[in-house]
Amino acid sequence: MERDGAGAWLLDLAQAHRLSPAQRRIVQRMLGMFPDVAFLSTIEIAERTGVSQPTVTRLATALGFAGFTEFRAALRDAVLAGIPEQRVPVRQESGAAAIDQERANLESLKRVLGGDPMSRAVRLLAGATPLGVVGLRASAALAEYFGYFARRVLPAVSVCTDAGSADDAVLQWSRQGAGALLFFAMPRYPAATVAAIRLARSLGMATVVIADTALVPFAAEADVLLVAPVGTGLVFDSHAAVVTLAIGLLDAIAETDPLRTQERLEAHEALVDRWVHDD
Repeated sequence: MERDGAGAWLLDLAQAHRLSPAQRRIVQRMLGMFPDVAFLSTIEIAERTGVSQPTVTRLATALGFAGFTEFRAALRDAVLAGIPEQRVPVRQESGAAAIDQERANLESLKRVLGGDPMSRAVRLLAGATPLGVVGLRASAALAEYFGYFARRVLPAVSVCTDAGSADDAVLQWSRQGAGALLFFAMPRYPAATVAAIRLARSLGMATVVIADTALVPFAAEADVLLVAPVGTGLVFDSHAAVVTLAIGLLDAIAETDPLRTQERLEAHEALVDRWVHDD
């Protein structure tokens, strides 16, 4: 859906910066307060959005302004320029923008899936037995999703989603002869994830890292870095591109040994009648 006006300016600005869930929530509520929001104080915005005054101030700096005064001035300029205000409900507008962003994220995967880093990742992980997968905090569900399907086609897959035991898991995989590990590292990047990547490399294992940008501060710690942008248009990140990349990676790994893959898939299918519900 096409967007215009000062509300669109604010939404585009928010999507261009890495905001916390709390900050995104403020933006979404501010979108429903135009044009008045451009003339409110931090206290008034805090009251109307249900957050603290410092949270509103931090939003301004997160959006790239020196402070709230500078941010409000830019907001007023957008309103006073006479640009038409947005005409759709806030949640509908945010959702439509999020879908547009995810389309762009998915489009960017074409270069990743056909690139040299992807080929290197497949070679490393296809030969890793066991295949260890690490995903902590926001990345935990991604690691479990990958692991769930990987167990259908690979002989030994182990997933760690607990920050407190990540180092222990890496050490165990090293002792079991794993040559490479797969890490999911989505914002906000847990310190335990970076520590586990560094530990893996110190133990002689290769590290394949799936992250949201090539500019992650620990990029040098990855032997192979695969980038799948996340959607930032809603309160929480959306991971459509990350999931697509993960399953594309698994598909390519499975294709390195098609006979084994077919045998394991058929064995799994033989068990389906035991758990699938069919009226």
